[in-house]
Amino acid sequence: MLPEQTTVLIVGAGPTGLATAISLLKAGCSDIILVDAAEEKSILTSRAMAIHAATLEALESIGCADQLVARGIKGLGVAMSDRKSRLLTPDFDYLKPYTKYPFVLLLPQHITEKLLEETLESLGKKVAYSHKVVGFQESEVEGKTSVRFENGSIISARFIIGSDGARSVVRQLAGITFSDPDGDEIDTDNATTQMVLADVVFDAESPALPTDTGIGSISSQGFLLCLPLPKSGDEVSYRVIFNVPLDAGAPPPHPPTGFIQGYLDKTGTVAMSSDSSVNSSPIRIIKTIWSARFRTHSAIADKFFTKLKAANTGRHGAEVFLVGDAAHIHSPAGGQGMNLGIRDAIGLGVTLTRRVDDEKGELEEYAKQRRTRALTTIRMTKRILGIASLVSSSGVLATLQATVLWLAGMIPYVRRMGAWQLSGLGNR
Repeated sequence: MLPEQTTVLIVGAGPTGLATAISLLKAGCSDIILVDAAEEKSILTSRAMAIHAATLEALESIGCADQLVARGIKGLGVAMSDRKSRLLTPDFDYLKPYTKYPFVLLLPQHITEKLLEETLESLGKKVAYSHKVVGFQESEVEGKTSVRFENGSIISARFIIGSDGARSVVRQLAGITFSDPDGDEIDTDNATTQMVLADVVFDAESPALPTDTGIGSISSQGFLLCLPLPKSGDEVSYRVIFNVPLDAGAPPPHPPTGFIQGYLDKTGTVAMSSDSSVNSSPIRIIKTIWSARFRTHSAIADKFFTKLKAANTGRHGAEVFLVGDAAHIHSPAGGQGMNLGIRDAIGLGVTLTRRVDDEKGELEEYAKQRRTRALTTIRMTKRILGIASLVSSSGVLATLQATVLWLAGMIPYVRRMGAWQLSGLGNR
């Protein structure tokens, strides 16, 4: 049974919710409850897999970086090609003077969550699963709000942290709007609107498969990324991400191996093709561990922080703060989503603890700062996706854009700045 009262209620036990809880505990705030609507963790939520330098530095501040680094692959970015020849590869060596993490850590989200949850439990707290929020109501205590759950539980909290994903119930109950910062809707004409991602196993090891650098291809046929995953037992698996043109129709909800293989042959590097007529050493997918489809779009909450007020009495209720996907979403370009959310969460732990201790913690200012960081990230991912969409279209302009990318890849400054932007070090 959970307590009926708490200082901080965190709703959503993904990476951001777990990081928020750990950060609060490390900062000295122990009166917290972390709940999640799910009955248990699922590997099928394992979409994010990149942890960048700025995020690892934040995780180090709460004692969580070492165990993550020990389990992941120290990746050196993505080598982009036009299926045959290399176009552009970020220069991660450039980061060495600025961080002890001059790489992108490749680690599936479910492993990141597992390790964070183990850290949380070592600090004496556990996630309360099967707690789906269904409503807010006025608390008998001034400055608190009662949160009602589907299972009948009610918890009264002074602070409510919404880390419950893109369809955040906390955000909706708090009356906070959520939309594209530039007023864009899902682009039904964009070549990169429909995406598929999957974890797969190939029939043989090959020099054509990535080890510490992801492999990306971009051409008039579309674009595809292939990233190595940490070894699990004797099985070596890879994350594959590609676009499905709108004129090809919607991809299946869980694309099968044959569907994924077809797009890899058509849009991946020639050296990774299963077609022996174009690749003298063909490689084939023999197993799809899991797969999913999604549509790319961006949205941001109009504010990350608000104070609740009872409609009938006007009494002040809890203070609400949004983190992670509840606050901002964008395309997976550059692997930024989970990173920004974790950095939101860890900084929030320190700021909120100050607020709890002396009521002078500047939550509103911190919310504005994080929203500015989110806008910067959203616009960066839009630029990346825009380039991919243009090059993967057809015509003279696409050819010209590919040539520009190739020329840019020859310039050391461009390659260094690519690594810097991805690392998050300039947008902590």
